[in-house]
Amino acid sequence: MEELIAKRYAKALMESCSEKELQAIEDALVAIAALFRDWKVKEFIISPEVEKSAKEEILLAPFKDAGKKFVHLIKLLAEKDRLEIIPALANELKIQRALKERKFDGVVYSEFKLSDNELKKIAEALSKKVNGEVVLHQGKEPYDGIKVEVNTVGIEIEFSKSKIKKQLIENILKAI
Repeated sequence: MEELIAKRYAKALMESCSEKELQAIEDALVAIAALFRDWKVKEFIISPEVEKSAKEEILLAPFKDAGKKFVHLIKLLAEKDRLEIIPALANELKIQRALKERKFDGVVYSEFKLSDNELKKIAEALSKKVNGEVVLHQGKEPYDGIKVEVNTVGIEIEFSKSKIKKQLIENILKAI
C-alpha cells in the first residue's frame, strides 16, 4: 500500500520539480529514510501522540537548504498522516529519476572480488540490454557463485554453484 501511495507522490514531484530540486529532495528523503531503520525514530514519527508540527520541525531542521517544495512535501505528508511512507517515497523517487535519466545502479555479488575491468564489461553488456547507462558496484555479501542485480529495471542474473550442481544431478538422473 505504501508503495502505491509513494508512486503518486513521486510522480507529482517528477512533474513539478526541476532536476536540481529533485536531486535535493531525493537526497533529503534518503537521509530521512535512513533514520527509519532505528525503530525508536520510526515509532516517534508514526506516533499519533506526537504533534504533527513537532514531527515537521524535527524532520525539516537538518534540511534548511532543501527548498520550498521539500518543506511543502513534508508538511503535506505530516498533515495527511503519511510520514511513514518516506522510505518508500525515497526509493520510488530514485527509481523514477533513474528511469527518466536512463542511468541505473547495480550490484554484483560473488565469493571473489571482480576487477574494475570485469565490472565494466558486465556493465557495458547490461547497458546495451536496457538501452541506458548501468554502473555496477561490488557487493559486500559473499555469494556462492555470481549474482548481478539492477533493481530499478528488474534485472537479476545469477549463477550459483549449488544451482548448477542441482541441474547437473537432474540431467544425470534424466539420462539414466
